[in-house]
Amino acid sequence: MGKRIAAAAAAVVVLAVGYETLDVYDVVPGPLTRASAEHRAVPEPGKTRVGPSVAPPSPAKATAIPAADGPEQDAAKVRAKVAAALKKPDLAKKLGVVVADGKTGDVLLQQHENSAMTPASVTKLLSGWVIANTLDMSKSLTTKVVSGSSDNGIVLVAGGDTALNPGKGDPEHVNGHAGLADLAAQVAKSLQKQGKTSVTVGVDTSYAPGPLTAKHWDPGVVAAGYTARIAQLGLSTERATDPARPTPADPVASTQQAFVKALAKQGITAKTGAHTRAAKDATVLGKVESSPLLDVLGNALQTSDNAMIESLARQAAFHEGVGGSTAEVAAFVERKLKAAGIDMKGVKLADVCGLSSGTTIPPRVLSDVLLTGTTGKNKPFAEVLTRLSVGAYNGTLDNRFMQPTNESAAGDVRAKTGSLTDVASLAGTVITEDDRVLVFVVISNAAKSWGPYGTRAAIDDFVADLQKCGCSK
Repeated sequence: MGKRIAAAAAAVVVLAVGYETLDVYDVVPGPLTRASAEHRAVPEPGKTRVGPSVAPPSPAKATAIPAADGPEQDAAKVRAKVAAALKKPDLAKKLGVVVADGKTGDVLLQQHENSAMTPASVTKLLSGWVIANTLDMSKSLTTKVVSGSSDNGIVLVAGGDTALNPGKGDPEHVNGHAGLADLAAQVAKSLQKQGKTSVTVGVDTSYAPGPLTAKHWDPGVVAAGYTARIAQLGLSTERATDPARPTPADPVASTQQAFVKALAKQGITAKTGAHTRAAKDATVLGKVESSPLLDVLGNALQTSDNAMIESLARQAAFHEGVGGSTAEVAAFVERKLKAAGIDMKGVKLADVCGLSSGTTIPPRVLSDVLLTGTTGKNKPFAEVLTRLSVGAYNGTLDNRFMQPTNESAAGDVRAKTGSLTDVASLAGTVITEDDRVLVFVVISNAAKSWGPYGTRAAIDDFVADLQKCGCSK
């Protein structure tokens, strides 16, 4: 009781500084034990196990990912093992759950699997599937500068990279992989060869255009910086990952201004110009590239970056000639999944990141999508699954699976989190004690007096029981 009272007091302090709100919108990881908990040693990304048909990530340091093809699990034993965990009071009475064998797809446990539930950010799994099956995941996003129509005009052309470093690029990281300082150095060299030292920097945003926010996003959430605006050009330092740093009202304008400053450091006097359309035959003065799209998408999923997922999905839609409005992109995602054979009954997407109210997804749909990857039926999505957050290690699972009741699953869980004020969800894969990969989906829709933290812990306990099962036939 004393520990619970102390934790409650801590929660009051956290609420005072707004951490819970950030946590609810997946801006920062939860729960409340982040500062004091110790991280367990877990495998590095690319060395953890996802499923029997999952190829090593690229680039990969490991030569292979273990197959995790232990004995099949007995459904009755699985149900018996997790029965107590499913009855915990912090979970909703109408709890959506699916557990399936990651190799065969056989369902081992399900309840309310066809109920249309509010999923929160696990929605991003559907978007991730469509992005991976529309765009070439091996390619990068190019940001370039070309000559303009006037003698002293140049054009910064947006190419979808919303994680540009204001300084030099960092080749070891996804966030900030490409740098404006590097781009400015290339452009300055090209301009100096032409004898130019003064330019006006226009910007071309004709690639995958659309609104800055999703139609149903709460304006207060956006204004507070809990999500960035949606764009095809942005800075690594202005993503919605730091509660002390507000996101810009216009990521493109902010990037354009940062590039002007980068040019100044290269001896080029520059000023910002208007939006324009670069000529198709314009001379390329410089270009920089992001990490491969697989890594970009993986980073967006790990950090639960709403704006980046929306941006990538908009790019996928644009690739197939679909407009960039919220409704058009959402319909595109639904249509692509349906065409792939996913039963979309009960699915309604108000956006493609899970932040808007009005989205519903039955747990069965999420399970079906995950199984396309773990069974090897869909190789692009299988690779995406290797990029999901690892329990107790990184992303929005950074400090989960660290309690005595669930720490056994640390390193063996790869999943996407979902959090809203009345939603706690988790969907992904877990490796059992006897080395079998299982797919799981848990969605709890209920307001709790203890907020989302108790519910998350209860979900983690359930998944840990799956990991400890050893329920072979």
